[in-house]
Amino acid sequence: MTEIYLGFASFSIIAISIGLWFRAMGQVAIPKDRRIFIAAWFVAGGLGVTALLGEPGWLGGIPAGIGAAASALFLFTVSISRQQLGDDAIAVGSTIPSFTATDEHGKIFDSQSLAGQPVLIKFFRGHW
Repeated sequence: MTEIYLGFASFSIIAISIGLWFRAMGQVAIPKDRRIFIAAWFVAGGLGVTALLGEPGWLGGIPAGIGAAASALFLFTVSISRQQLGDDAIAVGSTIPSFTATDEHGKIFDSQSLAGQPVLIKFFRGHW
């Protein structure tokens, strides 16, 4: 019976932490110090594995499996992520530096033409 509670605890912790993570992503406010999220994912994974080792049946096994798998996935993605925010990064809402680039039609684009307007600029880089 305890394994069922552990399975639901694992699922609850992973669901809440992932919900908060995606909310922060949506607000472009992922914290620099991610230790709280990482700790939550370790706890959820540990509870899920512990529940599965105790043979909780399907009622506790499904949430335990989801909690263990999701925590493993998120821990893996954090461990391979090498993206770091530099000290000179442009913050959301700040003024961008002046630059020119080629637009999708092959014409030269000047960032100064956007002055006084709210703008979203996305930069994509290829990984090939």
